[in-house]
Amino acid sequence: MNVFATLSFIAFMLCFFMGNFIYHKNSDSSLNKMVAVLCILVGFLAFVEFEYRQVVDFQTAYFWLKISGLWPLVPAILLHISLIFTEKKKILRNKLTYIAIYAPALIISIFAINTPMMLEGILKEYWGWTYVFPKNSLLFGLMSIWTIICTIISGTLCFLHYLKSHHIERMHAKYMLAGLYLPLLVSFSSDFVFPTVSVRVPEMTMTMSTLGITFISYGIWKYGFPALTAASVADEIVSTMSNFLILLDSQKNIITVNKATCNLLGYDKNELEGFSVGKIFADENQERLIFIGDYLNAKRGPNSMNMELNFVNNFELNLKSKNGFKIPVIISKSFIKNEEGLIVGIILIGNDIRDIKSIEDKIESAIEEKELLLQEVHHRVKNNLQIISSLLSLQSNYIKEPEDLEIFQNSQNRVKSLALIHEKLYQSPNFTHINFEDYIWSLMSYLLGYYKPNSIKLEIDVKDIFMGIDTAVPCGLIINELATNSIKHAFPNSMPGTIKIGLYYNNSEFELVVRDDGIGFQEAINFETTENLGLRLVSALTQQINGTIKLNRSNGTEFRVKFHEVEYAKRI
Repeated sequence: MNVFATLSFIAFMLCFFMGNFIYHKNSDSSLNKMVAVLCILVGFLAFVEFEYRQVVDFQTAYFWLKISGLWPLVPAILLHISLIFTEKKKILRNKLTYIAIYAPALIISIFAINTPMMLEGILKEYWGWTYVFPKNSLLFGLMSIWTIICTIISGTLCFLHYLKSHHIERMHAKYMLAGLYLPLLVSFSSDFVFPTVSVRVPEMTMTMSTLGITFISYGIWKYGFPALTAASVADEIVSTMSNFLILLDSQKNIITVNKATCNLLGYDKNELEGFSVGKIFADENQERLIFIGDYLNAKRGPNSMNMELNFVNNFELNLKSKNGFKIPVIISKSFIKNEEGLIVGIILIGNDIRDIKSIEDKIESAIEEKELLLQEVHHRVKNNLQIISSLLSLQSNYIKEPEDLEIFQNSQNRVKSLALIHEKLYQSPNFTHINFEDYIWSLMSYLLGYYKPNSIKLEIDVKDIFMGIDTAVPCGLIINELATNSIKHAFPNSMPGTIKIGLYYNNSEFELVVRDDGIGFQEAINFETTENLGLRLVSALTQQINGTIKLNRSNGTEFRVKFHEVEYAKRI
């Protein structure tokens, strides 16, 4: 075996090794697949070259030299690879592209193998048997033109891609140029250019092609090219992500964890892999919470998964570090299914929420402090109003004139109605809204107790009505004035009767109804222009809450006030 045949055999072995390496580097990449196909084709042609270089008889050498007519497929594959590498996706989506690339190569190869148009004869040289090309052969000319066209287009695409790319992408383009097209140019010179000028040198096609594939393989090994795929990116993301990630099998055993999980829990990776996930939960209840409903009952096996699960759940619970400390986290749980729809694993992804919990505690503490402060404010306002009411009551003992005494008593009742508002706010769970059913009962109980009518009945129709302080204060004063007016004037001489108070809410509107079945409101009095302070106060308060008031004088007296909740106005 001569040295040149040995080189061809080495090229054959290397090409098949490189093809296997590149394909398994990323079997999902179309670029890797095509480079692997190129390796196999070049490897096969290197084996063909080995055979015709080392055989002795003419017939066998001629047969193998005929098989080497498959060479036109090599530049076609190189062109295809360059289109993939430079991401000419629009061109590759067109089916005519593949016809344009491979049809000429197949036609030339078929004629080269089955006719004497490419191979006029063979010649024995010191490196072994070699070609004798026919003079003025059309097929040889077409093959040469085809090779040049593919080389120029491929080289141009890769060179332009090299010029516009940066950093690692530029290195990728450099290795593609060096690995695919420099060997092509050298081998084209040795196999076609020199023979046409009657200079015979050993064909270097397969050796240089193998060298080119070695360049590509080195680029893959050093720069991860061309294996940038969803899978490789996902691996990098998982290893560097700030969220902790835990991958479990269907029996809840830990398959792997990322670096963030180890940093959070204080374990080394090998201290977790293979162990039950229960090792990292603060207690059994935490583990039971996250996996409840995932497993079928014992009759179908202790480890049988519920295959109908297909959702993501979020949980807030506690993990346990290596040192035994509880770590509050939020965990998302999802399932991994195979092609048959069977659950083969579980993914847990989460975040450490210790900082959030600390902030929540501070916020809750601040809210609690403010609630206590607000409660104290309402309590003190109520007490101060009670003091004012008591002072008015004491002062009224020294008043002799009935009209002046009535003024003092009315003022005392108004202060009392305000004090009740703050008392109910003080007792309210949120200190911003009061239950008006409770308030009206308390107010009317006070008024009836204060005036002590003998035969007046009270009916109140209020259900689940709540108001903010900006609406409750004027509404409470309106009820106080209208109810006081009914108690004092609607039932003279201990006349029996009923006072009805209703408060309703519908379509974002309140309606207050104060009615009595007493002697009725005098026709001669216009309640909107009267000099009576109480009724003037009712009109003013109605305007304050942007409401309307109507008076019905039939069968006693009925006031209807319609209004909306007063929006809170920022005062500072």
